[in-house]
Amino acid sequence: MGFKDLFNNNYETEENSAVLELQTHYYRNRLDDVIDVCKAMIKEQKGEIKAEIPNFLEIYYETVNYSATITIVGVRPTETAVDFKITTYKLIPNGKGKKVIIELYKYLDSKLSFKGLSLYNK
Repeated sequence: MGFKDLFNNNYETEENSAVLELQTHYYRNRLDDVIDVCKAMIKEQKGEIKAEIPNFLEIYYETVNYSATITIVGVRPTETAVDFKITTYKLIPNGKGKKVIIELYKYLDSKLSFKGLSLYNK
C-alpha cells in the first residue's frame, strides 16, 4: 500500500487496472442472475439502493461507511462483467475502499461462477 492510499477515498475497478485486486471480474452467469446476487449482496451489507439505471445497468447504493456504484455488463448471454466504484467516508481511509472491493468480489465469487479477471484486456 502506497502513501496515496492512506488518503484516497475513491477506488474503481477497470479492465486495464495495474492492481490485480482492482481488475474487472467476469462470471459465467446470466445478466439477471448477477443482478439478483448483487442486490442480495447490498442487502447483506446493510446498504440502501438509492438509484437503479437500467439503461446502463448500474446500481448506486449507500451504507454507513461507503457509497458504491455497481456496473454490470452482459458480454454474452452467459457471461457477465462486474465493476465497482467505491467512495469511503473516512478522513484517513487507509485503503478502506480497496478492502471493500476485495470483500464485495469475494462475495460475488462465492455466489456466482467466476470466469476470470480482465479477459478482454488487449
